[in-house]
Amino acid sequence: MTEWPIDWRAVVDEAVRRRKREGLSQRSLADLAGVSAPTVNAFEQGDINLRFTGIVAILQALGLFIHSGDADALESFIYDGRRRWEELIAPLPNDHPSRQPLGFSEQAYALEGIKPAASPKQLRDILAELPVTSGWSPFWVPTRDAIRPMIEEGQVECWLGRPETDRNFNDAAHSDFWRVRRDGYAYLHRGFQEDGPDNLEPGTIFDITLPIWRTAEVLLHAANLAKALRGNGESTVHFRARYSGLEGRELISWAKPRVRLGADGRYRARSTQIDLDVLTDVEKIDTALDVVVEEVLTPLYERFNGFELPEDLVQVELAELRRQPGFGVRRF
Repeated sequence: MTEWPIDWRAVVDEAVRRRKREGLSQRSLADLAGVSAPTVNAFEQGDINLRFTGIVAILQALGLFIHSGDADALESFIYDGRRRWEELIAPLPNDHPSRQPLGFSEQAYALEGIKPAASPKQLRDILAELPVTSGWSPFWVPTRDAIRPMIEEGQVECWLGRPETDRNFNDAAHSDFWRVRRDGYAYLHRGFQEDGPDNLEPGTIFDITLPIWRTAEVLLHAANLAKALRGNGESTVHFRARYSGLEGRELISWAKPRVRLGADGRYRARSTQIDLDVLTDVEKIDTALDVVVEEVLTPLYERFNGFELPEDLVQVELAELRRQPGFGVRRF
């Protein structure tokens, strides 16, 4: 008999709690897990006669099941990053902007074919010297003591949403949490810019251009870090992302009104969450970034009533990203 018996009712109760916390209906969870709504209902009733693959799919969709082994090291790293973020925000009121209560994205990557940094301190120095990509680059390394990255559990970690700090922007869009490991694993938790103070109705819209910029910037960060860690064009980048809080949002051109969609309110998300995944390499990021970004984001836009991401839109936005003042310039 096992020394650690599974309390199945406790597992089910935790799954139900997480589903409700994420704002998911049973049908939405079924869509995410790739199972039927009756299967989710039976699971939540405590039915132990369901197919094991269905149970695993439900638990995975809720972040409650992690495969073991090297192939799933990135998934485990993301899980740990998510739990760490939840630990940090736990004392905050439910509506605190640093909780990113209306929606957020998670972006992570793992590098292979690199030489790990000698120490967390060296890694922090390397991160501080990587080229910037925009005015709000991912994995930003602030120097102010109150928010500068710290060494936690052997990783470089930064949380810009600390409630005790004096911030210029006290909103979900400027409350990034990130952590990076010496061997080239990185995790970023970001609130939606659409939920910032510039939008009178937070939680109602999803901008068409912002995911292109944000995805490209994280991929560029991965390529730059790989080079700094003695990688080359063949160094691989395993990229994963999750967008949560999508349900009910309308896809519009908000950040750049000049971009014409012709949507007329027809493109609205019906499910709250999606996971994205791509395996690429440094050379492809350097030479065909638009192709990689389009591959990553196509399933995201399809969640908005089947919207098809225009190929030329990705190319135009990435060209504009590269024209930003200071793009590619090292911080120090």
